[in-house]
Amino acid sequence: MILKKQYILIAACAAIFLCQEIVRADSLYKEAVIIGGYSDIDEWIAHKGKGMTNFLGVEYYKKYSDEYGDFLTLDFQMRVAYDSRDNSPDEFGIEIHNAWLEYKLGLGKSLRLGHFDPAFGLEPVLDTHGTLLQTLAPQNIGFKKDWGIGYKGLLGDYDIQLAAQLGSGMGIRRKDGSFLLTGRISTPQTKDTQIGLSFLYGYTLASSQSWTIPAPELVSEETVRKRRIGIDFQGPLWLFDFKAEIAAGDNDGTTVAGGMAEIGYTVPKFQKLRLKSQVLYWSNEWEEEEVRDTTISQIVEYKINSKMTLRLGYFHDVYSSIDEDRLVVFQFYYFGL
Repeated sequence: MILKKQYILIAACAAIFLCQEIVRADSLYKEAVIIGGYSDIDEWIAHKGKGMTNFLGVEYYKKYSDEYGDFLTLDFQMRVAYDSRDNSPDEFGIEIHNAWLEYKLGLGKSLRLGHFDPAFGLEPVLDTHGTLLQTLAPQNIGFKKDWGIGYKGLLGDYDIQLAAQLGSGMGIRRKDGSFLLTGRISTPQTKDTQIGLSFLYGYTLASSQSWTIPAPELVSEETVRKRRIGIDFQGPLWLFDFKAEIAAGDNDGTTVAGGMAEIGYTVPKFQKLRLKSQVLYWSNEWEEEEVRDTTISQIVEYKINSKMTLRLGYFHDVYSSIDEDRLVVFQFYYFGL
């Protein structure tokens, strides 16, 4: 078991080293997160779940062009993460996040293949990879990225995204007929104010870990049928940036629903300082009042420079179907060439 952990670390270090050797320096980005906090329930911790883990990673992003312009985009994002929740050899794992090729079909049209965001809600238009605040995706879909094929195009004056994926999330597997179909139509992303309407249907798998390597353990061998409709919004609200989304549907016939609202404010005379507040609600059994989760979050974010950011967050479970908790968490985030 100990050797298993060592093999994962050796493989990850070798991959990072090889990436640095085989790609140009202007295409390879380095990424790191140091996170820790104090929880009423768990006391001193080095995680919060929902993607909050300590990790080291790399991202290789490149556009390929010919005499007519860009025609192909490659994005590969991998990190070695540590999660202290389980005292087991699988505390360490390799997470493959973005891993896709996108081929440009024409003006405003493209085809994407690999590991990317399902076309539902705010997640495909926001970058929450290294942030403390997340969208509804983890509660709603069960994961933020999945393996499959996607299409982006135009429908009159609107943007459209479609995706057909495995329904497995981080792991590369298809079991018990799993699949995920998603679609989102929205006002143009070039506008300051954007409104989106999303649809989802599929049979999805749930995993106990967020790794890709080793293969995550399944919560159940059986899939869950999910049907959803969602609406999202983002745009300026007076001096603030405002984001919100709601989603509703069912899991195997049981009604589920939730919503998220987030407001951000950049201090005018101190542009490196940003304040954020979020309220997130989700219920997996809408008819049962006891099965719901509501969290209020407050974030103070200070951008040291273009590569380094400090974040201090407070998360309060106003109501939780598992355990109500309060958490203070500190994060150092690095991303740059």
